[in-house]
Parts: sequence; C-alpha cells; structure tokens
Amino acid sequence: MPLELTLRISRKETFGSVLERIAKSAFLQFSSTYTSASGFVEGEPVARVLANFKSDPEAECIAPADAPARQVIPGGLLEFRWSDSNSSFKPKPLRGSA
Repeated sequence: MPLELTLRISRKETFGSVLERIAKSAFLQFSSTYTSASGFVEGEPVARVLANFKSDPEAECIAPADAPARQVIPGGLLEFRWSDSNSSFKPKPLRGSA
C-alpha cells in the first residue's frame, strides 16, 4: 500500500471537501486496532477520520470545514497518525513523569 497520497487541490476547494476525498479514497487502512486517524498540519490537529466498517469512514473537521483548503494546509502537507482508543490529541506523558 502507498505511504503517500497526492491530491490536486483547486483554489476554491474547501478543507472539508479535501478531507472527504481522503476518507473515501481508502488510503487510510483501518483495522480492529486502528479505528481513528488524526490529521495534523505543522503539528497542529486539524481533522480526524473514524473507521466505519459498514460504509465509508467518517471525516471530522477540527479546522473550519468551509475554509479554503490551501489556507488550512498552506505548506501542502497533511499528515495522518493513528490515534489511541480515546482519540485524544494530547501527548501522553512518559511513565513515572510528573
């Protein structure tokens, strides 16, 4: 499976539209242990895609869905990382740390 997905984004396309295209592309491969992927731009969370094993995955925008995609993703890179079962964006502290 590819590790990168390249999409052309028109000047008028919204962030929500881009996220829906990613969710429907089957690029994010979900399983019983990987059911949520969080999208980041420059380290900041902007989206989440949740597995829906009966239909297409569900895309959730954290950044405004109606914002121009090029404004939300100015550098052109949207990275996805697998989320924990609690789908938290907060970093986990190391064990034994205060």
